[in-house]
Amino acid sequence: MAARKQYPRVEPAHGLLYEPNGLQMSRPVDQVDNLLVEASNYLKNPFNPRQEEAFRASFTQRLSLLWGPPGTGKTTVLAGIILGWIEQSWRSGHSIVVGVGASNYNAIDNVLREVADLLQRRQDRQGNPPCHVRVIRLRSQSAKPPLDGRIEDVARTRPAATALPSAIHERASCIVVGGTWQQMGHVAQAVSGNDTPVAEWFDLLLLDEASQIPVAHAAAYFLLMREDGHLVLAGDHKQLGPIYGFEMRDSAQGLFDCIFSYMRETHGKDPVALDRNYRTNTEISGWPRERFYSEGYEAFFPERRLSIVVPPATGQPPADWPANLPWTDVFLRLLDPELPVVVVSYGVHTSTLSNPFEAQMVTCLALLYRRILGAGGQGPGDQEFWTEHLGIVTPHRAQMSTIRNLLVDAAGMPMDPPPFVDTVDRFQGQERDLMIASYVVADRDFVAAEEAFILNPRRFNVTLTRARSKFIMFVSDAVLQHLPADADVARDAAHLQLFAENYCTTNNEEITLPFLERGALTSMRCRLRGKRDVP
Repeated sequence: MAARKQYPRVEPAHGLLYEPNGLQMSRPVDQVDNLLVEASNYLKNPFNPRQEEAFRASFTQRLSLLWGPPGTGKTTVLAGIILGWIEQSWRSGHSIVVGVGASNYNAIDNVLREVADLLQRRQDRQGNPPCHVRVIRLRSQSAKPPLDGRIEDVARTRPAATALPSAIHERASCIVVGGTWQQMGHVAQAVSGNDTPVAEWFDLLLLDEASQIPVAHAAAYFLLMREDGHLVLAGDHKQLGPIYGFEMRDSAQGLFDCIFSYMRETHGKDPVALDRNYRTNTEISGWPRERFYSEGYEAFFPERRLSIVVPPATGQPPADWPANLPWTDVFLRLLDPELPVVVVSYGVHTSTLSNPFEAQMVTCLALLYRRILGAGGQGPGDQEFWTEHLGIVTPHRAQMSTIRNLLVDAAGMPMDPPPFVDTVDRFQGQERDLMIASYVVADRDFVAAEEAFILNPRRFNVTLTRARSKFIMFVSDAVLQHLPADADVARDAAHLQLFAENYCTTNNEEITLPFLERGALTSMRCRLRGKRDVP
């Protein structure tokens, strides 16, 4: 038998994984509060006390955890931390390299964009900085480049990627580089020539959405840290976890868990918990606060509403309403900004992976919302509409295709940019003014077959908390009335089911919604529930 290959012990990767509480501070940082004051000059809003605590921890602890429930400013804090570290490097005269990682490019770009915003504000007020800062995103050849032109686009197979390690080594400028563990590992391996890529790159490494990053993937990032490097893990274990090719029945799986939970549960690392919700209104945040976040999570903008004026009901469809889409004045009620949470439920039928009724309702509301926003020709462009104003979530790809096709073919919306209809996994870390959720499944047997997936509480928590001002959900009675035999699944299912039945109590009435079935106009009897807090 061949001898097993031995790999050298690499620090701080080994210490972070197995002895994080024993890591020693090698570079004590004085005057952290002065750095906080300096960085705060360029924030849109001053840090609250918990955010300040997270900022300080990044300097005073080799490993710090930041628990950021939805909308609590986690991305802003990470960007502020990065600016603070850059300010500290300018004061010391030593350039630094900061790594930004996540499980997807969207999360990475969110942090890099915030960093670019802060650097731009600093330059506008103070002039050119003491040392140039490069903000880079490393990607695969097939991945899309960042949309923000201030972020350098570096594809892994191009010469710029080959030059990146040299630029890091020379440290002629401060560098903030984001990338997935695969892309960073490939570049490091190309220059190190080892089976295990090792490179002393990062003075500071920040992993966002760390509740989605498996420990093994995090370890690949750790191999690229300097021996005295600092690590910040930001995540929320109440949102979606890592995606595995096998079922994880127990969340306490040690090295098989996400890196955020691994550090919390295996090594007892206490995170700084952000507690002020800057995204949603009271109605949207109330349920997560009750079910998921017992500490704080108060809405900073409690009365936030959709900035639209819904036209009066006339009994007739709007001018030029597509003939192949149904119309009812009830659509106007569903979009009412003064009813921030809406649940539309309906009876059991045979829909499984695709649901024509829900797809038509989602399409009609999307088109109506687009037209109201664009009234008078002053509305947002197509790109802004899909990136800021509306998001559509559904769990199955067949339903995604059905809705997209209707939006383009029936509603006449452009395909470029494509309508943002996706799974909740792709929406984590993002937000929109209005979120519409289509739960698709209306067959009792199919609900039973995928109960753990469709009724997953983390999935629902993320779906709900993407909305800033309004949330609309279409869901069948087959989902709401399902009683799982497994006790754990039953407890999980209660998060979604009780939301509709016990939380949404402002309205509880029967409505009728029209839809087209095989070209003929028919109708669906539904129940409308809502949530509106009256002062």
